[in-house]
Amino acid sequence: MEQEATQLLAATEYARSEAISQGVPMSVWIDPATGSFGVRASDGFDGDNTREKAYALHTDLRFDSVEGVANQDGHRVIALFEPEGTLDPESSLDTLRIVHRNASVVCLEQTEDGWGYEIVKEAP
Repeated sequence: MEQEATQLLAATEYARSEAISQGVPMSVWIDPATGSFGVRASDGFDGDNTREKAYALHTDLRFDSVEGVANQDGHRVIALFEPEGTLDPESSLDTLRIVHRNASVVCLEQTEDGWGYEIVKEAP
């Protein structure tokens, strides 16, 4: 579980880095139905599509319900990094929960400074 959360955290850091280097907003997206997630340029922007990434959670894991996030090509945007590297507060979740089939939970939460995310384990 922690390895999957670390991979998702790395995707957020990659999105931030790519937003800065490409000069376009970059989205971190999830697909709760398939357990997939990834990074790509936000809708309406021409980012380098060879720099897009996609991953999948282990089959024992799932994303907890995600309400109120924007859709992009059928995916739910959980974080949007602006070209200067900041998170867009309107389009970025404060917390994303990853749940194991045995009900243990790990979360990605926005850092206090709002520049990124960190992994937080929920108490059982």
